[in-house]
Parts: sequence; structure tokens; C-alpha cells
Amino acid sequence: MRQRELRITKAMCSKDLCTAAVAYINAGFRVVLLHGTRRRRRCTCGNSQCNSPGKHPISEFFPEGTKSATRDGKLVERAIKKYPNANIAVTLWAQTVVDIDGKSGEQVFEALGLPPTAKVKTSRGSHHYFNKSLQNGSFKLDQLDVLTGKTRMTVVPPSRHVSGHRYAWDCPPGTLASRDVSPIEALRPSARRGDTEKEQRKKITHGAAGGPKIPEGKRNDTLFRVARMLRHYVDQDDAISSAIHALNKDACDEPLSDAEIDSLLRSSGRYSEPPDEMFGPPAHRQSLPVEWLWYPYLPKFGVTILAGDPGRGKSMLIALLVAIVTTGELWPLSGERCKRGRVLLLSAEDSFSRVTLKRLEKTSFDINYLDIMHSPRALTPERLETLIEYVFEKKPALIVIDTLSFFMGGGRDMHRQNEVGEFLGRLNEVAEATGACILGLGHLNKQTNDNPLFRIVGSIGFVATVRSAIFLGVDPADPDRLALGHGKASASALGPTIAFERYGGGREDVPKLMAVGEIDADYIEICAPQKRDPGRPSMQSEAARAHIMKELGNEPKPWSQIWQSGDNRNIASEATFNAVRAEMAKDGFIVQVGKGPKAKWKRANETK
Repeated sequence: MRQRELRITKAMCSKDLCTAAVAYINAGFRVVLLHGTRRRRRCTCGNSQCNSPGKHPISEFFPEGTKSATRDGKLVERAIKKYPNANIAVTLWAQTVVDIDGKSGEQVFEALGLPPTAKVKTSRGSHHYFNKSLQNGSFKLDQLDVLTGKTRMTVVPPSRHVSGHRYAWDCPPGTLASRDVSPIEALRPSARRGDTEKEQRKKITHGAAGGPKIPEGKRNDTLFRVARMLRHYVDQDDAISSAIHALNKDACDEPLSDAEIDSLLRSSGRYSEPPDEMFGPPAHRQSLPVEWLWYPYLPKFGVTILAGDPGRGKSMLIALLVAIVTTGELWPLSGERCKRGRVLLLSAEDSFSRVTLKRLEKTSFDINYLDIMHSPRALTPERLETLIEYVFEKKPALIVIDTLSFFMGGGRDMHRQNEVGEFLGRLNEVAEATGACILGLGHLNKQTNDNPLFRIVGSIGFVATVRSAIFLGVDPADPDRLALGHGKASASALGPTIAFERYGGGREDVPKLMAVGEIDADYIEICAPQKRDPGRPSMQSEAARAHIMKELGNEPKPWSQIWQSGDNRNIASEATFNAVRAEMAKDGFIVQVGKGPKAKWKRANETK
């Protein structure tokens, strides 16, 4: 499609993101979707230090920025469907945009005497569109940017600025952008005799206002103090932001960047609480009752940790808990029915569609009461804010975080108690404010003599901060059974240890857990490594041998059925099963029936 001259259409003025984006494509523009903005002046990209909120491309669909700009309407619609709060930008193949960002820039532009043209109203100024590109490219003056060329893009309506202001066309539909750009070229620094760009900026900043400016070394401290002072008298973020941005532009010798100002404003908000809001008498004069999702293992209004050796079967237990909550079934062995509720599942361990969903289907859960986190990513401070918004809106009864270490993210050190405590403290705040039960998963390390409370991988802060700690291990009396033990309870006595058996499994099936009774072993005993005598085969080899003898009988069975049923029960790997099979065949315990892919196996002593 050939780039046409820009004429404003009614569709371009639409507040619907998809309608407007398609309208720009129909006008001949190449479109790039940008991350949008959310409350508290944050970018939807999730980076708390983002220095270009609402103004950088969504890399999933536009990995090369302006080079990825597209006229594919279907692609844009798919991207908007996934990112409904996105902003729209267009590349300037045959246009020039004059971006005015302050009073002095407006004065310079008006002095050019240009004819009226298509215009967008922005948060602090305006964009003026011209139907011609400049041969010598873009340039920048104080409070006035000139953008041109296919490597440049500009944000267009109905996008939202980080201040909350929406870009909007400030001209009626049908307006045609002007082609007269020659006066704009006269502004280019190299075209003005005797004036460097720095000298021009100095003339504008000193000539208009006059008087001394805030020097470079005192800008941050001065503006920070002014912002804090304003917060004591004004409870309007937009008003404070406008005031600080204006002071930065007009009162600083060399203004700070917008990103620096936005960071400064966020910092001023963290320290603005008056003392009587931070300290004072207790809000509650009478104690509140302790409430339970599953007594005494899963308290409401708090965080519980579920820990166990990797591959032990924690995911099967989670599937069982999700099914009970989403269907309102009975809790194991208690006879107490769970009040039906919504579950939010944050899982980075398995593919939801290929692994997790199959486990859940085996439990007959209700998918209409389940939400998941799409594309699991660390819970940065910004994503925690999004989680809080979700929890307040949807009010899930159970939130599962699998695993806590993954969702802490690389920006936090899981071995530092203060960082673990800060992260879990925020989760506790979410639980306290909403009544949710948050269940976080962790792994145990390979230490053999320690209490499992001290074997959770990471800082001791994990177990110190939670209200309840439960452990999934092995029934010491029957290694084929799993056991759930209670290791910490801050608001009750420890619950009894519950034994579970696995049912089902195989090549086309997955196992599920079913509670079979209480046992005397505690959480320390079920998590203790199973010792073996010196010189004996490994525990996994022994378990694999026992499983093979248990599964094989007089009727030949496919080998894949044997080892996969053992793998599903976390008995041993395929390689271990194959090695044990070779030893057992050599010793005459089992025999092969047939050859090739259709070969089967059975016990040798039952051969007739």
C-alpha cells in the first residue's frame, strides 16, 4: 500500500484501540504497538525502572521496533487482544511531526507562521503533522522535537500518556496535514548562524524567564523536597506531577529527563506518609477470629508453604486441592466440606495445556472456577500491584504459587532473609487484605540430618514468615505411599499426618492422589532419606526392581507400560528401569516375549 497524504478520518478519532489502529493502517501508516501505562505511573512492561513508560514496543510482536512496523491488520488485532491496554505508534515514512513540550517550544513554533495543520493534543503540549519528510532528518531543540523518517515513530490517539492523559486529535475529521515544511528546516541548529544547539537552549531557558536557575548538582534534591512538601497539602498525583515537570523545565539550568522526574516522583510518594498515618493506636481493639480454608493446614488471611523433595508429587497434591476448592468437595478424611471458591494458579514448573491440565482433569475439577497466570514471570513490584488488583476484583479463595523461588525473580536473592521476608511480607499483605489463602511451593535440599523446616531451599525467611508449613514425603511404613505432614502452625496445633496412595498412570494417563488414612509418623520422619546398607544397590534401583516384580505376572506386558507407570509415581527414571530390567533378565527373574517394538515382558518363574 502506498503512503497517502495524511487526512484525519472519523475512525482515527475513535476511542476504541483496534478501530483506530486499523484506521491508521488504512491511511497508509505502518503501525507499532507499544506497552501501555497503568495506575501509579507505571508501564505495563512490568519493569519498575522503565525509563520510557508507555512508549516502547511490545517485543513479542514488534521485536525490532520501527523495523517491525506493520500494515498487517490481523497481526495488530491479535496483539491488541493480548495487550488491551497497549498504545499505538506510527512510523513517519512520508511525514514530519513537530512535538511541542512546553511554553518556550510553543513560542518558537508559533513564530514560524506555518498554516494550520493536523494536530494532536498531548499531556504537556501538542504534535503537529506535516505531509512531507525532511531531507536532513530529525533534530531536537529545547521543548521542541522535530521527528521525520521511517526510523522515527510517534504515539498517536487514543493512546494514554503515563500521566493518565489520552492523546486526542485537536482538529475535525477531514483535516489535511500541510506540506509546507521549509520554515521548519530553518530551526535546524546547523542552519542558524552562530548558534549551537546548546546556545539555543540557553537562550530559551534564560532569555524567557531570566534570573538564576537551579544548578545541576541540586536539581534532584530540590525537586524531591518540593514534591514531598506538595504531598502534605495536595492529594492529587497528576497535579503534583504537572507542577514538578513544569519546575524542571522552567527552573532548572539543565532540565532532568522525564524518566528521572518520574522516578523522583515515585520516590517522593514512598516517604510522604505523615507520622499519624504510620504510627498510632491499634486499628482493632478486639481480636479477630482465625479462619481456615482447610483446618489446620491451610489458614486464610495468610501464606502457607508446601515443601518436599523435587519430583515427590507436590503437583499431584496441588491438583487435588484445586479440585476440592473449585468444586466444593470434602477435605481429605475430615468430613468437612470446602466452600466452593475460585483458584488462581501461578505455575512455572509445567506446561499448563500439556501437563497441568491433564492432572486437573483427572481430579474432575471445575475449570470455570480456575484462573492462571499467562506467560509466568517473576512477581516484580509492578506485577505484585497487578496481582493485588486481580485479588481484590476476583476474590480467589486459594492462590497457588509454584514455586516461590521462581516468582521471587532474579532481582531478589532467595538466600537473603530480608529480601525473602520482604517478598513474603507483601504476599501476606495481599492475603490479609482479601482473606485469601496463599500456598507457595518450595523444594528441600539434600541435607540428611536437618529438620525439614531448615532444609527448604533458600533463606530461613521462607519458613519464618509463613503461618503454616506442610511437607510432602513418603510413608515410612510403605514407600509406595506419599504422606503429608504438618511442620509449623502459628494459630493452631499441628495437624495429623495423612497418607495418600496414587491411582492410575501410564502412557496415556496420569495418576491422582487419594487420602487413605492417618499415620503416626511426623513431618520429620516422612521427609527423612531412606537409608540402605553399605554395598547394596541404590534406593531407586531397589524401588524399580520391586515395582517390576509387582507389575509383571503371567500375562506379558509392554515394557513402556511398566516403566512409565513407575515414572509417574516418581520411583525411578527410564534409564534406571532399563538398567534394572537388563540385570533381572540376566539373572533369570524376567523374560522377554517376542522381538522388536512389539516385544513384551513377564516373570520367568511363571512361564509355562
